[in-house]
Amino acid sequence: MNAPASLRELLDLYQRERGGSLAETAEGVRQLSDMFNGITPHRPGYLASRPLRRAYVHYYLPVNAEKVARVLAELATYAPFARPPRVLDFGCGPGTAALALLLRHPVRDLTLVDVVDEAVDDARFLCGSLGVEARGLAEPPPGEKFDLVLAANVLAETERPLEDLVADDGHLVILEPALRTTTRKLMERRDRLAARGFRIAAPCLRAPACPMLERDDLWCHQDVPWPRPGPVAEIDRRLGLLKETLKYSYLVVTRTGRALADRPGSHRVVSNLHREKGKAWAWLCGRDGPLCRTEVLTRHRSPETADFFHADRGDVLEIPVSGPSARTAGPVTRVR
Repeated sequence: MNAPASLRELLDLYQRERGGSLAETAEGVRQLSDMFNGITPHRPGYLASRPLRRAYVHYYLPVNAEKVARVLAELATYAPFARPPRVLDFGCGPGTAALALLLRHPVRDLTLVDVVDEAVDDARFLCGSLGVEARGLAEPPPGEKFDLVLAANVLAETERPLEDLVADDGHLVILEPALRTTTRKLMERRDRLAARGFRIAAPCLRAPACPMLERDDLWCHQDVPWPRPGPVAEIDRRLGLLKETLKYSYLVVTRTGRALADRPGSHRVVSNLHREKGKAWAWLCGRDGPLCRTEVLTRHRSPETADFFHADRGDVLEIPVSGPSARTAGPVTRVR
């Protein structure tokens, strides 16, 4: 039997082998959504429950895997793997982050770590279906370093120094929900790591302290549209949920490896583009200086400024601005 060629094929195989009806998934997602949003108490080890685990795989896994895939796609633009990496998926659950990588890139070896044995078993099954025999452990193997450490949605449950598990030129990828409190904790962690001498590989272009922490009304996150898979859209319809955009915050750190700042570009767009009468504006985070509220007047719209008027949150621009607020007539170039 050929290995699945896509996540959809992989989840179809999971359903055939391990079950999970649409009705069960809808009920499980309802319970998980209430727990994730603080409506009901958090249940440690909830993935040990077979119905909840299957609901997570069929609904949350494809959503979160797409988020991880986008962070890894950016990583490939500034720090492509020279050879298949040694990978640790910490707090792997059913293998969400590892699968996002395996569907796009070969690995030298893969270690899955989670305290819930049943989740590790599902993760090993899914990774094995893609032809990768992974180690499944409850704790990271002592003394080992990895080229890539993935940690998706785990900071609420651990303060472990995951950066200590990364090889000097390797990268730690942390991905969290885009909630204000969660994201600002991640931004604070970013500053602590920078103070210890780590390079902030992404999403920042700068090494000093995060300027967004100076404002209570902003937090650094992504919010991008995506085409929902049919099963996710059906669960949304049944439960009144809406996963039409991917909302997440993330951090990539390294000791000596490459970073987004090694590529061209002076500023990153860290807000939506706001269109008002006579102008468009957005918050930009640069290599130096404060967060900059940058605007371009509509009368200055031209081929030289077109990239600003089409900018999305997360874009990297080359743009001649500085200070806490600026107005420019260009030139503006989107470099990513």
